[in-house]
Amino acid sequence: MPESEPQTPNPSEDLGQKIEDLKEMHPSDIAEEIDDLSLDEIRASLRGLEDEVAADVITELPPELQTKLLENMRLDRISEIIPEMNSDDAADALGNVSPKRLQDIMEKLPDEEAEEITDLLEYPDDSAGGIMQKEVIAVDEDMNLAQAREAIRRDEDQDEDSSIYVYVVDSEQKLKGVLRLRDLLFRDLRLKARDVMTTDVSSIQVLDDQERIANLFQKYNYQALPVVDDVGTLVGLVTADDVMDVLQEEATEDMQRMVGLSGEEMVTTPWQRSVKNRLPWLCINLGTAFMVAWVVSLFEESIDRFAVLAIFLPIIGLLGGNAGSQTLTIVVRSIALGEIENKEWRRVLAKEILVGCSLGVAIGLLVGVISWLWRGHYIFGIVACVAMMLNMIAAAMAGVLVPIGLKTLKVDPALASSIMVTTVTDVVGFFLFLGLATLAISFYAL
Repeated sequence: MPESEPQTPNPSEDLGQKIEDLKEMHPSDIAEEIDDLSLDEIRASLRGLEDEVAADVITELPPELQTKLLENMRLDRISEIIPEMNSDDAADALGNVSPKRLQDIMEKLPDEEAEEITDLLEYPDDSAGGIMQKEVIAVDEDMNLAQAREAIRRDEDQDEDSSIYVYVVDSEQKLKGVLRLRDLLFRDLRLKARDVMTTDVSSIQVLDDQERIANLFQKYNYQALPVVDDVGTLVGLVTADDVMDVLQEEATEDMQRMVGLSGEEMVTTPWQRSVKNRLPWLCINLGTAFMVAWVVSLFEESIDRFAVLAIFLPIIGLLGGNAGSQTLTIVVRSIALGEIENKEWRRVLAKEILVGCSLGVAIGLLVGVISWLWRGHYIFGIVACVAMMLNMIAAAMAGVLVPIGLKTLKVDPALASSIMVTTVTDVVGFFLFLGLATLAISFYAL
């Protein structure tokens, strides 16, 4: 009896089963599942999903992959998916698409949708206008509550985020107040919106910086804030989920810029762009390294006579740099959160110097004792102790003054601050240690 040949799996059946599995998953999980697939496989997977689900999935994908998809998907399919997105997500997804492709997409979209996205694309990415959504529930102040409830029910743009608050505007769409949901439900329906609304409503300007907005949300625990233009016209809404993205983006940007990265680099960034972003700062770092080397070269004769001095240099530099980075991290984050303003930096500087002195005494004594026991020269132990104490103080001062100085010069305090602080601690630490060691060698005729 002949053996039956093994059946070859049918790729189309496998893909069909995969799509069925994806339909049972949350959009975020779907995005994670298909992220590593080829572009054609991702497009095929999205074709099997409903428009609303596909829109949510694309929103969760990395920005560069979103751009590739929108550059290569059929225009008819894009025109079905984009209207299912919130306007801010749609604008973000289309922000890096080529101008020609963007024009083709816009021509396929409904006029109202295209106009909203075009408006959002005109605002700076890091402003309230750049992160807001156009979907916002607003009723006229002359409506009674019954009319307001009916208008809200008929609004096709409302979703979970935009329906958190109901805003009240006048005939010129200027923000006048906010309606509480309990008033809509339980007050006399014949009352006018203007008679029931709360007029003490917080708002943000359309060009306000996103970092300032994030600080407001953190401080006051807002769920959403209306966005108005220069004359008070209600133009959009910023929600808490938008701010969460901003906080993550700002934290990532600060962390990267402290070590000389662009603030926008990801693991998926093309290697050519990564090289272009990193090379300038590495060249600057090379310059600072030669500065440190020059300081060491000043004491070449002492090092020739006592090679043991070279052993202590990494200890002095490493601990000083680490102490400076600790202070720097705290100060940069405090600046980003608005905790250091005006002359408060002096209080921070005094506190960090005190911390530096305390740490310097503790670490300096440890280094001195270990050096003495290890190498048998108590003089070098004393020199290492004093140099470490002074370097810790210098590290604390640099960790405060470098970011504060950059802020005063209107430069991002996180911009390569780590490189500058490390340079200060290396130069000061090596100069102090080798200088004091040279004096000790001369004084004690070692």
